[in-house]
Amino acid sequence: MPFFNTNLLLDVERENNGYIYSVLLVVVCGIVGAVLVGLVLAKIRAARKPANWLEVNKDKPTNKNNIANVAQQANLTAEEKKILEATCKSFNPRNLEYLVRDKAAILDLFKRQYGTLRSSHADDEKMQLFFEMVRKIDRLNDSLSMISNAKAIPEGQKLTYLDADRSQWTLTLDRIDNQGIVISIPQTLYASDKKPAPLAKFVVTFKTETGSSYALLTRVVRYEEEKSGKFILIASSNSTLTAAQRRGSKRRSLLVPCKFSSVKPIKQGKTVNYEIAEKKYDGKMHDVSTGGCRFDCQIPIKQGQYLNVEFSIGDGGPFQVIGYIVMTTKGAEADGGGYILHIKFVDIDVSVKNKIAAFVYDYD
Repeated sequence: MPFFNTNLLLDVERENNGYIYSVLLVVVCGIVGAVLVGLVLAKIRAARKPANWLEVNKDKPTNKNNIANVAQQANLTAEEKKILEATCKSFNPRNLEYLVRDKAAILDLFKRQYGTLRSSHADDEKMQLFFEMVRKIDRLNDSLSMISNAKAIPEGQKLTYLDADRSQWTLTLDRIDNQGIVISIPQTLYASDKKPAPLAKFVVTFKTETGSSYALLTRVVRYEEEKSGKFILIASSNSTLTAAQRRGSKRRSLLVPCKFSSVKPIKQGKTVNYEIAEKKYDGKMHDVSTGGCRFDCQIPIKQGQYLNVEFSIGDGGPFQVIGYIVMTTKGAEADGGGYILHIKFVDIDVSVKNKIAAFVYDYD
């Protein structure tokens, strides 16, 4: 029987293992180094890109890099990115990275794609995916066009003021001049003790045409009645403008009748069924989105109540959705008083959701 030196074999094995580990270490270090170099080069290329790169290249056709950059900025899913790619392939728009800064242009591009989907009889699921992509790109557009200070608020902007009783008043930004922020207010508020007192701080909120919401904190300087008969509030130009977190879904204003009835949610395991009461009440809808709506009525229904809401929009309807009240506020006396119910939808059919989205973006 031959004799083997086991110690020598172990030494050889250790040397082989050490060699293998060294090779693996070199390979890993090489990969990590290559990644780091790639990141550094990418930053260098980005730094060398001129500040007016978008302006210079705005009319160039959209390429894969433009689509990838926009998809990343908008946090599109892989499926949503495919729809964006199909849209660009069909209509060959100019530089998409520039186009997303132009709300009218980008939404018009998607309107054409919506027409293509309609003509090809796309199913509800694909249409829902399309509108989710539109929503994300729309939000990206908003983030690229945020207002940074009060001086940038456009003249004629509608403002909302909530008095101590939480009644809503609609004001209008008249102008900003050397006096300060000049706001036109209803005569009823001017003559009321519900207006903010002179020198008192107050807050108004507003939503721009792009759909971005803001809160403006300022202070009353004085009130005046102008020769034209306009009643104005002059506020301090030393104010604080804060961008509010935008709702998840774009809303569209309207004024249509609606009906609503109470709902009793019934839990059965992990599912929830809804028992709808037969008695219906009248309301008037003020705005709608795929995620909720706002309507007024004469009944002071408390927050948390579930409701079934029936309404028609455009040429479609009647639609039926179930939601719950997230907030109840008093309507302004100038608008007839009553109560405004802010509803969040919790049970809505996909086809109805798509119809609302098409209405909100004015695609139908």
